[in-house]
Amino acid sequence: MSGAATPALVGNITVQASAGSGKTYLLVSRLLRLLLEGAEPDAILAITFTRKAAAEMQQRLLQRLQQLALCDDATLDHQLQALQLEPSPALRQQARQLYQRLLQTPYSVRATTFHAFCQELLRRFPLEADVPPGFELLERTAALLDEAREALMVNAAREPQSPQAIALRQLFDELGLSNTLGALRQFVGHRSDWWVYTAGQSDPIDWACRQLRDQLDIDPDTDPIADFFADAGRCQRLARFIELLSNHPNPTNNKTIQQLQDALDEQADISARYVAVLQTFLTQDGNPRKRDANQTLRKKLGDAGAEELIALHHQLCDELLRVQQQLAAQRNYRVNSAWYRAGVALLDHYQRIKREQRLLDFTDLEWKAYQLLNDGDNALWVQYKLDQRIAHLLVDEFQDTNPTQWQLLLPLLEELAQESERQRSVFLVGDTKQSIYRFRRAEPRLFDTATEWLERRLGAQRYPLNTSWRSAPAIMDFVNQLFGDDPRLHQQIPDFPEHHTRHQSLWGEVILLPPAKEQEDEAETEASADTPLRNPLLMPRPEPTHTRHRQEAQTIAEEIRHLIDTRLPVQASPDAPARAIDYDDILLLVRSRTHLPEYEQALREAGIPYLSGNRGTLLESIEVQDMLNLLNWLSMPFDNLALAGILRSPLFAVDDRDLMQLAGEAPGNWFERLALQVADQPPEAPLRRAHDHLARWRTLAGRIPVHDLLDRIYSEANVLARYRAAFPTHLVPRVMANLVRFQELALEMDSGRYPSLMTFAQWLRELRQNDDDAPDEPADAGRQARVRIMTIHGAKGLEAPVVFVIDSARAEPRGKAHEALVEWPANAPRPAHFLLRPGKGWQDPLSEAVIERAESAARREEANLLYVALTRARQRLYISGSLPKRDETTSWYQQIAGAFDLQPDQIETVRTLVTRNEPPPTPAPTPAAEAEVVPEPDPRLRRPLPLGAGDAALAPSQQGAENGGGVEDEDGRTRGIVIHRCLEWLCQDPALPRETALQRLAGEAGAAQLAEWWDEALAAFSAPQLAEVFQPATEVQCRNELPLLYRQGERTVNGIIDRLLIEPGRIHLIDYKTHRAALDNPAAVAAGYEDQMRLYAEGIRQLWPHHELRISLLFTVAAQLWPMQV
Repeated sequence: MSGAATPALVGNITVQASAGSGKTYLLVSRLLRLLLEGAEPDAILAITFTRKAAAEMQQRLLQRLQQLALCDDATLDHQLQALQLEPSPALRQQARQLYQRLLQTPYSVRATTFHAFCQELLRRFPLEADVPPGFELLERTAALLDEAREALMVNAAREPQSPQAIALRQLFDELGLSNTLGALRQFVGHRSDWWVYTAGQSDPIDWACRQLRDQLDIDPDTDPIADFFADAGRCQRLARFIELLSNHPNPTNNKTIQQLQDALDEQADISARYVAVLQTFLTQDGNPRKRDANQTLRKKLGDAGAEELIALHHQLCDELLRVQQQLAAQRNYRVNSAWYRAGVALLDHYQRIKREQRLLDFTDLEWKAYQLLNDGDNALWVQYKLDQRIAHLLVDEFQDTNPTQWQLLLPLLEELAQESERQRSVFLVGDTKQSIYRFRRAEPRLFDTATEWLERRLGAQRYPLNTSWRSAPAIMDFVNQLFGDDPRLHQQIPDFPEHHTRHQSLWGEVILLPPAKEQEDEAETEASADTPLRNPLLMPRPEPTHTRHRQEAQTIAEEIRHLIDTRLPVQASPDAPARAIDYDDILLLVRSRTHLPEYEQALREAGIPYLSGNRGTLLESIEVQDMLNLLNWLSMPFDNLALAGILRSPLFAVDDRDLMQLAGEAPGNWFERLALQVADQPPEAPLRRAHDHLARWRTLAGRIPVHDLLDRIYSEANVLARYRAAFPTHLVPRVMANLVRFQELALEMDSGRYPSLMTFAQWLRELRQNDDDAPDEPADAGRQARVRIMTIHGAKGLEAPVVFVIDSARAEPRGKAHEALVEWPANAPRPAHFLLRPGKGWQDPLSEAVIERAESAARREEANLLYVALTRARQRLYISGSLPKRDETTSWYQQIAGAFDLQPDQIETVRTLVTRNEPPPTPAPTPAAEAEVVPEPDPRLRRPLPLGAGDAALAPSQQGAENGGGVEDEDGRTRGIVIHRCLEWLCQDPALPRETALQRLAGEAGAAQLAEWWDEALAAFSAPQLAEVFQPATEVQCRNELPLLYRQGERTVNGIIDRLLIEPGRIHLIDYKTHRAALDNPAAVAAGYEDQMRLYAEGIRQLWPHHELRISLLFTVAAQLWPMQV
């Protein structure tokens, strides 16, 4: 079938959709067709792999439905025909009503991710899945993994003879500390593979060890070295080798003869004897030494003797290689056995910590959902319940599916394959050429497995989709030549189909930039010659001023500047008007982030605005560092270094002269000196302003939540405006977005309500230390056009008129020792091998074979990665690289140059590899379009709004606190927050363990206080007289922490009601009070809260005007319900 064939939109279909071929449009068309055929929206499940893709699918569906609702009849008929439907009056009416129907239905089409589907499934069947009801999702795992590792080490130190401690010591001895920790992280990272691999085994570790022993075909208790010397025939061969070699005496042969004679001495140490033989016949790399029957040897030994010597050499080499393989296999068995045991111990700690905190991570979601649908007594019942809800299944990006997800989908597909009176279907879309997520366990072969399964069981049809709606013909010609005609890349993607494009007349070209080359840095050479010894305290280490990556980056920056200055014309399609290129039309793609700083620096020096995809850099940015210094100082006011950073930052812009005065010899810490120094200064002076702000913020630091504190700081210090003025224009959007993102972080820890400043600061420090969890710089919403720098993985699904594939001359990444080797055949229910990759010198036949297959898959993925990168380009594609000193024939740059008969080291000028069609004329400048004129706001909008007392917001809880009759306890605020929180948790989970609750509360107060407050909350929750509040009848609806917002005249009233019980015709409003004074005089305490309850009552009566309202205070200290008449 040609690339232009259109897949059917009915029946069971699998589509192999190449890059840019319109698969999202096809998926939405399939959804529209199902809806127009009468499918219920909530019977359709569309699964993809990212939230962004799921949201885009929903958005495009609504857009297409809106078009059907609003277009004229002719356009509507054309749209219906595109959906392979014959227009009719009834169908037109149905199509026009579909948009309104979908908006009004309470259960719409579900477009979701795999993890969200699993999460929904587990929340619906928590008991059947054996997960905590109301579990929370853990997205950042590094901190808990560190905690689990610490627990493992503590247990090993406490019980040094335990199997886990012995396994750890074995790993430390064999691998070293760093490699051991890395190997254990790998084990936890592949925990779902381990769970499936050992599923159903009573002793998973013992079973896995036995499996490994059988696969290695070894006896761990034998001694291959002893067996080597115990073979009399082999010793005779060694003696004969010595005898023959003695006929050719020379220093080298004499040394060899002595080594072998020592090796045959049975009184010597057997290990030393073996090493002597090994060094004689094998090189240090483990390869046979070269020994030929040359003329000299033949002259000394004769032809027969020379041939015999060489034959003995080869035979003994082969025997030694077999012994080395046996030793490697035994060593790998010992290492893997210890890895299994220590890994399981670490995993047990990790799972325990999550269980105690009622947390599931993404791997748990997949595994628990897999178990729910495949194992246990409830699997068939759950499958039946899902079968009633899912009639049509669509899966996008199927090449990114991992084996666990495929095994999870199989029961759903089995149900869909059963005979049914309902119309049911499956629609899979994927592209094995775009599978680039092996590090997430993606297995592209599963797409072929699923396709064959659907063809066999459901009679599914297979369609290719190879016509691009994105790229110009030049890009497609280049891709076809590179992957279809050139054997180097074609062997990695042997099933590569010829690509076509819808935009045959769109101009485009592919350009190969000359490679940057390594050059000796003159400044570094001079420094090393003139200064052989450097005092590191006085002289910084000279940094190279000219590296190949910096040279490449400067070339790219110059080319981008040239594109902008010459106003390169770009078009969305051949029929679209041409416009001048802008910065956001340019996309720079890198394979890894290693050298991103050098590319960013070159863009900054050229004055080119950019948005970088550097990972985990938010907390390292200068502006966020200033905020961290401020928080650190507020929690530790004696930190003079943090205070110096705050004062020097744009927050206060204090100059060096003032800082030098503070650093003088005056007594006290810097803030105390600052207070003395500014006593006589005017309020507008920088130091006086800094002192006043810092003093005020110190008083707030322990009293209000972190987010509220930051909000006050941002407002009072005019933070955003000050940083906007301090940075260059092209960096301002990034700085503004970073500052806003930092404020948002305060809401991500426990919703911003409860963490103390110290707890929040510690959390941020942990994030900085864990690269995997460190937050990225945000994609800010500034209006300035900027060049985008992204990894190829991050750019998947995106496109740009101009794309630079940079740093393409780097070598192919190779597998690392001590990483997990999990081989799971696509059609198998469990992995075939679960190994720790050994170093090169310790590879046995089994690991060699598994490694070779893994590296073959990695080479294919490298080709896929290049394909994804190239197909992001719409019109112009640049290939750039920097040649290493060592020639890398497998680098992308080398392969691309070779496909066009070019030698990389001989390319000195820009080469145009492919060009098609003529570019349109450069559009004339249009100032109005080039620079948007922002109108000056009306001056009246800059005036502060006068707010009278009647316009202010009113919080009932504050009314109660202010009128509380002077009965507030000294620790009242913290005590109240903790007890409220405990009661909320108990309402969600009455069986919540005491230890879990106290662990969650750790850091809020002392351990004794927290235990006392928990016990008070539990006593109130369990009190028989309060059963109507905490154990109401089943027909009563319970609401906890219910937000309330309404208008009272000119005032806005807002607050949170602790607990609301709703039943037909009646409502009971309960507000928790934790005052200890309620034991002696509850009436006095209650009197102070009449105004608060009156405001709550008014809001509730507006919501439920026909319900009888009952209002009570619940005094936790006495477990007493106090009625309120308001």
